[in-house]
Amino acid sequence: MMNIFKPALLATALIASSYVSAAQQTAPAFVRGVADQLTERLNTDRAKYKKDPAYLRTIVQEDIIPYVDFDGFAKGVMGRYYRQASPAQIKQFQANFRGALVGAYSKYLAEYDNESYTVRPYQALKDPTKAVVTMDFKTDKGQVVPVSYMLIDQGGWKIRNLKIEGIDVGLTFRKQFSSAVEANRGSLDKAIKNFVPKQPA
Repeated sequence: MMNIFKPALLATALIASSYVSAAQQTAPAFVRGVADQLTERLNTDRAKYKKDPAYLRTIVQEDIIPYVDFDGFAKGVMGRYYRQASPAQIKQFQANFRGALVGAYSKYLAEYDNESYTVRPYQALKDPTKAVVTMDFKTDKGQVVPVSYMLIDQGGWKIRNLKIEGIDVGLTFRKQFSSAVEANRGSLDKAIKNFVPKQPA
């Protein structure tokens, strides 16, 4: 089965890696510009990160984390358990969730091989602080995978959630976490400690 999460994570990284204020650009212009920027960087630095994979984690730390709303994403994944959790439990979940996604970003960036992408025509939402931008990402197998990004303007665009071929990733993770709580007999501490989000099937 093709790993459809690979293009989603890579495309997320492409979108997230911007030093330009999103407030100065439309959402699709932001997406296209930063995607081109990171693609150029990956091509230029290929020999460096192939020799030293740890360099990819540096790219993630510097260019991706600041542009993904991990806290908001994590809150959505916790769902109804967010209201039941203590501040310490929420903090731990956010840290674990961030670590899992950062590891995934690094892994899939390492597999980048000049895959192409296009941005679909954009339709603005009524709420100017939110946007949905869809990219068609062509995999190394030649399959086109549509990835839609739910962005929120927090003084600059940040990724709050995404859909891969119509599959809501945040909702998928939320169901997984709910199952983890049930499997641990309602123990949030155990569920948080052991939870690792799995890619949508």
